Amino acid sequence: MTTEITTHRATELTPDRIDRGLEWLRRLPRLPQDQLPAKADVERVSSKLMEPVEPVWCLARVAALLSPYYEKETPQAVREMEAEDWREALAEFPRWAIERAVRWWKSADNPDRRKRPIEGDIAARCRVEMNGVPSAAKMLELRRTGSDFSKKEEPREPISKERAAEIVRKAGFAPKQMLTK
Repeated sequence: MTTEITTHRATELTPDRIDRGLEWLRRLPRLPQDQLPAKADVERVSSKLMEPVEPVWCLARVAALLSPYYEKETPQAVREMEAEDWREALAEFPRWAIERAVRWWKSADNPDRRKRPIEGDIAARCRVEMNGVPSAAKMLELRRTGSDFSKKEEPREPISKERAAEIVRKAGFAPKQMLTK
């Protein structure tokens, strides 16, 4: 392997720091209004967790993932096109999310682990791993403006058949028969 693939940057997030950052961001919706952190702190943590992967590392990780599924007769030009597809599909995700998605794919937790993954399989799992990170700053802003997502919506009064028919008529629909309980 080349040095650029195996060398970690000095600012590399450790698994422990990633876990602490994810836990902190995912608690935001449950915090009381008076305990919400500064927006700059949330943006700093979420932007660090969302730092996009380096293309060389990404392609090396994909090559390692796909190596058990290697097919000898595939032409090199096709392999290069596949690599470009993978790079494009995973470019927006951080290294830690790709690493966790790949490890999940190969784990006993994944019933499809014996199948060769495609780009969308790993990208979808990256989204699961990143749950809450991209929206953390927006969630904080909504909480600061008074939106409380922990409250349940007030129950609505059922409307009468006549009122339902009036709404449908005003909307320009003309159903033959309205189904009601």
